[in-house]
Amino acid sequence: MAGLTPALEVKTRSGLHVFLLAPDGCWVVTEIEVVNIVGMTTYRQELDLAALAETFAEREEITSVIYEPAENHWLQTRFAPDDSYVAFYRSGRCSIAGARSHEHFDEIVERVNSVMHDLLVFDYKPEAEVSNIVATTDVRSPIPLELLAIELGMNKVEYEPEQFPALMYREEDYVMLVFASGKLLCTGLTELDDVSDAMEQMIAKLQPVL
Repeated sequence: MAGLTPALEVKTRSGLHVFLLAPDGCWVVTEIEVVNIVGMTTYRQELDLAALAETFAEREEITSVIYEPAENHWLQTRFAPDDSYVAFYRSGRCSIAGARSHEHFDEIVERVNSVMHDLLVFDYKPEAEVSNIVATTDVRSPIPLELLAIELGMNKVEYEPEQFPALMYREEDYVMLVFASGKLLCTGLTELDDVSDAMEQMIAKLQPVL
């Protein structure tokens, strides 16, 4: 699929689709799939993790509780109904992983806050923010990674096929993994529009070697 040109993007309920214009005038659709959104919410007080672990074990909203202070300094939980991963730290910070959209992340935050309201006294809305989006797409064409490494410039590229099968391309605020199969994986950004821009820019950079 040489010469694919990023030309149009459309948001749908399932994510973001980028329409690529091929030299023959045909449209090729590639979907950007969000596979993980990671973020934090913060309670302005120290948390007694041992006490939380005991209480969480009795809550039906929480499907899994792991607290092993000799090995880890955090409390690991899974929240129903989708087994979202939530880790609690003594500092009052709470890490959330496994969301598939910003809306899903906000839903998990609300579930956690609902439980914490029953256990803590606070009259503020805990701060919550997304810290990383992991997203993938597929250009549906094999990519010669050796040629791509030269095209992108070795100052921004790490490519050691004996150790890792993907080429790693670094920008200031994100990392893009490029696989020979045509799959791209972007991590480090916090907004879906920025992820889309990064994917489109990489697809444009691929054109000389496809």
